[in-house]
Amino acid sequence: MRSQSLLAEVDLNGSNATIKAGGEAWGVTWVVGTPSTLGTFLLDHASSTDTTTSGIRNQTIVEVSSGQSAQFYTKHNVAAGDRFRVRLASSIVSANAKIIAEPLV
Repeated sequence: MRSQSLLAEVDLNGSNATIKAGGEAWGVTWVVGTPSTLGTFLLDHASSTDTTTSGIRNQTIVEVSSGQSAQFYTKHNVAAGDRFRVRLASSIVSANAKIIAEPLV
């Protein structure tokens, strides 16, 4: 498989978020879409910038039909330094993504 294109990322190191020791529950809304053809997206909860399996805590793979968008909601236990990212796993020219990550209180 070719290298996946990064479409969106929330880096908890750079977000001014303070994560409690032992982790914290967060809810994440993922919005992905493609105007042209079927798109396969990787929704990653990762512990580092590493995109190999060793850096990924949780990965959800979703497909979106041509000309469509989709919204997904997931819950995660995050640690300091974690990140959420959307990568494109299919060979399409145009795609869009948005990530909204919020602590669950």
